This record gives sequence, C-alpha cells and structure tokens, in this order.
Amino acid sequence: MTRFKRVQPAATVAAVAAVLSLASIGCEDDVVAPDDDGFEEGTISVDASSYTEPVYVSLAAGAVVTPSDPVSSDEWQMSFRRFSVRLNGGVAGSGSVAGVGVGNNASATAEQVAAFTEADGDSAFLAVAADDVPSASAFAEDDLAPDPGGSWFRFDGRLGTLVANPGAAWKTQESSSRGHAVFRVTSLVMEGQRPVGLVVEYRRQDPGGALGDPRTVEASLARGPAYLALAEGQALGPGQVQGPGACAWDIGATPALEIQVNADCDAGTFPLDPGEDFTALAGADDAPKYGGFLAAISGTFPATVDDATGVFWYNIEGANRMWPTYNVFLVRADQAVYKVQVPSYYDAAGASGVLTVRYQQLR
Repeated sequence: MTRFKRVQPAATVAAVAAVLSLASIGCEDDVVAPDDDGFEEGTISVDASSYTEPVYVSLAAGAVVTPSDPVSSDEWQMSFRRFSVRLNGGVAGSGSVAGVGVGNNASATAEQVAAFTEADGDSAFLAVAADDVPSASAFAEDDLAPDPGGSWFRFDGRLGTLVANPGAAWKTQESSSRGHAVFRVTSLVMEGQRPVGLVVEYRRQDPGGALGDPRTVEASLARGPAYLALAEGQALGPGQVQGPGACAWDIGATPALEIQVNADCDAGTFPLDPGEDFTALAGADDAPKYGGFLAAISGTFPATVDDATGVFWYNIEGANRMWPTYNVFLVRADQAVYKVQVPSYYDAAGASGVLTVRYQQLR
C-alpha cells in the first residue's frame, strides 16, 4: 500500500480533530484552522442537482460563482453537474486548470467502498501533503476520449427495451471538410432485443454559412451497418462507402449499437453540453477540438460511477444510491495547487446531487 491508501482512522482522526477542531463538512464555506503553511481547509456546498446546468466553483474564493460567460471566464476552476466534474482547461474551458488523481482508493472493491466511513475519508484527505504534489508534467487538462457508455441510447425499464436518448448530441466535422453539423439519435427501432434501425436528427452548416433547420434521416440496421452522408441526407450501405466512396459518409451506426466516425477522412465529433439547446444552437464549427470517434470529455475526474476510480460508485449491493470513494485529487490553477475530495452526494435531507466539496491549498 502506498501512503495514499486508506489507513485505520481511529488514532489519526482523533488526533487531527483535537488540533484542527474539524467542523461538519455539510456547511458552505466551512473553514478550519490553517496548517503549518498557512493554507486554510474548507468545504463548499454545491447544489449540482440539475441534469442540464453545471455549477461553477472557485477554489481560490472557496465559493460557488456565477460567471457571465463560463466558456471564456477564468473566474472558476471546477464545475459540477450531478456526478460529473470538469476543470476549466483544455476542451472544457478557456482556463489552464489541470489536475491529477492521487488514486488512494482506486483499487478498492465495491464491498470496501460500501464500508468506508467519514473517518476513512478524513484519513485519505489528511494523508496528502504539499510534498506529494508531483511535477507539472503529471497534471493534465480535460480532453476528448471515446464515449465510454453509449450515451446516445438508454434502457427504458417501463418498456423493457432500449430507446434513443436525444438528450445526447454532438457537433460534427464532416468528412473532407464538406461542412459541419450537429446531430442526435431521436429514435431506436428494436425487434425484441435486436436493433433494426434508427432515426438521426441533424442540422447542417456549410463552410462559412449558418446552421440550418433540423432534418432527419432514417437508417436500417437490419442487414448490417448504415453510413450517413449528412450533406446529402442519405443513408448508405457498406458497398457504397468503399473505394471512391470512402469519404462519402460522415457518421455510421452498427447493429452492435456502435456509432462510427469517418476519421480517415477527417470527420470528428465534440459533445454538446446538456445545457445547450439543440434547436437554438448557433453554430457547429466552433468546437475547440473534434475527436475521430463519438466523443466525450474525459479528464482528471472520471465520469465512471461503476468502479472505484471516480468520485462516486453507484448502486452497490442494489441500493440505488451513490457511495463516495473518498478519492483525493490535485487541482493546479496558475501557481496554486489544491487537494480536493467530494465526500458526499446527498444533503442532510437525502436530496441527491447536493455535493460537499472539501479542499485545501497545498501550494
């Protein structure tokens, strides 16, 4: 075990509590005595319960902030929405905020995470000190990665089958620089447990032009993959996208529910933020980067909720709740470095998405 692994907390927490008089971590801007370097430790209560609107936090101010234009603002360092955490850097913001995970509990089992206590969280947080801050090269800004979970569809328990999730959408760079578009899957046709077709809604933007009105194209998956040429509004079969037609398509779909992107012809995608309105979007050619895959934003704080590498683990033992992993992360903003932990997903009344963010500046 490294020095960041969970330790038995009884003696450690009692001693620290005597020195620091730690207050309850459920109150906003709750600050305790500074450490030997003069940096205060505090907590921020963040109502991140919205499914669409992120909440922005300034670690420097120790408070929630409301920037007028979050895309161009350097007022915030972290944003929160439900269990999603992003940093103001890379493809997620115009700042230069970067992070690295300590991974103190990243190898824990579900049973171990379920058994963690607040005292275990204290021990993990207090174990990380200024001497543990790695070199600048270890820190990374948020970037694009392949969508890990097929966010364009979901399981509908009432219907007992898979359905489309039109809440997920992507800006798209079309093949061979033909233009840009924004698309989403609005319908998934199933025969039993077998996907046989889908409907894609999209808005196109010619080079130098404006984003057009919504259009739809239907694609059959009954006999194999389908490939969409957005400029023409057509679904093409495998025989039409080979040889001279290799760059005729932009995005494709397979019966295995995979969305393909024609990266060989420079096509790419960038995920829309859930708060962006598909029908009101002004343009699709302004993404900071287009990934040659169905893209998701990935960074220091993993989006996963089914293992111990992220901030929370969901539905352990079928309990339909979030369990904190008590992992500690380091966040670098300009010359300052903070340690951050998110030890709670619920408020005192049990409402979900009301987070406690625990932080302390180390440098």
